[in-house]
Amino acid sequence: MAGLSFLRVVSSSELDKQATPPEVDTQQNPILLGLASHVRTCWDAARMAKKPIEDEMLRAMRQRNGEYEANKLTQIRDQGGSDVYMMLTEVKCRAAESWLRDILLDTGTPPWDLEPTPIPDLSPEQSAELEEAFAENVMRSIQVLGQAPSKDEMLAMREALGQEYRFRVLEAAHNRADRMTTRIKDQFAHGGWAHAFNDFITDIVTFPCAFVKGPIVRRQRKLGWKQDEDGATAVEASEELAPEYERVDPFQIYPEPGITNINDGYIIELHKLTRTTLAELIGVPGYDESAIREILDNGPNAGRTGPIDDGVDEAREEEERKFYTHMRPTPEYEAIEFWGKVSGEMLIEWGMTEEEVLDPATEYDANVWLIGSYVIKAVLNYDPLGEKPYAKTSFIKCPGAFWGKGIPKIIEDLQGICNAAARALVNNMGIASGPQVEVNVERLPPNEDLTNMAPWKIWQVISDPSGSQNPAVRFNQPDSRSGELMAVYEKFSRLADDHSGIPAYVYGDLNVQGAGRTSSGLSMLMGAAGKGIRQVVMHIDSDVVKPIVKRQFVYNMRYDPDESIKGDVEVIAKGAINLAVKETVNVRRIEFLNATANPIDTEILGKDGRAAILREVAKGLQMPVDDVIPSKETVEYRTMLQSRMQELEGPQAQTGQPGAPPQPAPMQPDGTPKGGMDGNTVQNRATGNA
Repeated sequence: MAGLSFLRVVSSSELDKQATPPEVDTQQNPILLGLASHVRTCWDAARMAKKPIEDEMLRAMRQRNGEYEANKLTQIRDQGGSDVYMMLTEVKCRAAESWLRDILLDTGTPPWDLEPTPIPDLSPEQSAELEEAFAENVMRSIQVLGQAPSKDEMLAMREALGQEYRFRVLEAAHNRADRMTTRIKDQFAHGGWAHAFNDFITDIVTFPCAFVKGPIVRRQRKLGWKQDEDGATAVEASEELAPEYERVDPFQIYPEPGITNINDGYIIELHKLTRTTLAELIGVPGYDESAIREILDNGPNAGRTGPIDDGVDEAREEEERKFYTHMRPTPEYEAIEFWGKVSGEMLIEWGMTEEEVLDPATEYDANVWLIGSYVIKAVLNYDPLGEKPYAKTSFIKCPGAFWGKGIPKIIEDLQGICNAAARALVNNMGIASGPQVEVNVERLPPNEDLTNMAPWKIWQVISDPSGSQNPAVRFNQPDSRSGELMAVYEKFSRLADDHSGIPAYVYGDLNVQGAGRTSSGLSMLMGAAGKGIRQVVMHIDSDVVKPIVKRQFVYNMRYDPDESIKGDVEVIAKGAINLAVKETVNVRRIEFLNATANPIDTEILGKDGRAAILREVAKGLQMPVDDVIPSKETVEYRTMLQSRMQELEGPQAQTGQPGAPPQPAPMQPDGTPKGGMDGNTVQNRATGNA
């Protein structure tokens, strides 16, 4: 059997594998390794630079929760006595949150508005239409007067026509701005703006910075309703791409070291993705499917961003009342979202076309996602100005610094002094609550219990061996220092009012001295206290509200198919305005309405002007405007119907006397004349078809 050999049988699938060259792992490409290395280098620098800020944020959370730092608590317990913690910081923070929400969220109107530019520019078509109208007016003047108007008359006529035409253009621009405002309000309602902004207010009073992200285009699942074959209403789930907004945890944001504003350099957001969330990215445009599948195959260890286990996450989760999170059965993948400059060569090697990246040597604003050593996404920044989709501000801004100060940082020392005074007060009250007892143990009989103190107790003693006449038991009552300690606490708690800008009378403290004891004096104090919070509201207006609304406006201008909402507008942030005038503006409107309720002003304003004033007053009173005040079109239609009815009925139909002046037909609330005529009859008679 020496020459016998065996024939190996190979399957078709194995032959196909042998015929196909092995797939090259794109993640091992040197250029992609360079892209990952660049992002990781930026991440390491930003993470190290943020360490002091992370410690400050953890102290702020403990301060709000009423917890001492570990080393401080150890010192207190070593000395013995009370470890009471006065919740001064929590009270100030909650009062500030309530104040800001009352200004920015509870006004009935959003803290922003859109207004057209003051002087609208005329397009070439509009200019041609204006010239045509001017020529018609000149010809009409010649026909009436029998001679051409003078040069001055023509200039005056042209100016009057231009002003009137520009007024109509400005009115149309206002209508476009109103429609755009309504569209953005709807997008905010469906995109989670209210929830994100509410959490943002909590962050701004607590941490050195607070962040809002948006608009971010994501798939949204919505419930729709349709009629089935039987005519019954049935639910139908659907998906659509829509902008969303979210509050970003300040612990998850890592800016470039040394920058002041978000758009000055790169910024990194750290995400914790579950396996389900990561798997849902498969097939999403812009993401590398092969890299995601390889990460899922290798497990969570493939998604580690590096040695960042420094206890920050555990401490933060403990302060957030999230316990035993390490026992979760669902694995998490740490993803770095990078926004900043990236070499064009790296982007081309990633897979972008030369039309997208024109010059490989140029640095481009890009968005890169990195999980472990895998780049799962690399795209150009979609913003036309290269701005990042983040907005941030602080309760108190520090010039030239990225991070500002929150209330816990501002009153940190005062909180410590109040805690020390409260601990001393509790200890002193305990010591001074009863006498200190001095016992000569040599004069006590055996088995006498020294710790048993009771009223009318009889002490059994023996004779003094030294022969002295001193008593065996002496009582000494310690002095109470509660008054002095309470004065210290009150003094520094009042200083916390001044330092934080949140006085105690703002959140209902009745113990107000001086001018605050009268209603007018308290009103003056409230107005003075509002100056401090107004500065914070101005920060929110200029740094958060206005940029977010502006980006949403640009998004709608670029991608919304409705051309009727598009126009040249300015974003007006109204948070500070709401604080200044929200209680007085409607009073002034009502006074103006009453002052113009006379025949002369009514003739000047007309029904349209009167309806506009009524509409604004109703808005300020949070009334259903559309149900109370008719629209401009409805007012015009009713006026036209009333005029036509007067012409058709004639003087004799109104009074029965020849030559009597025409009287308006009696009208019903819906605009139709009384007397049994339906809407079709009214319209036919108004148009001459009766």
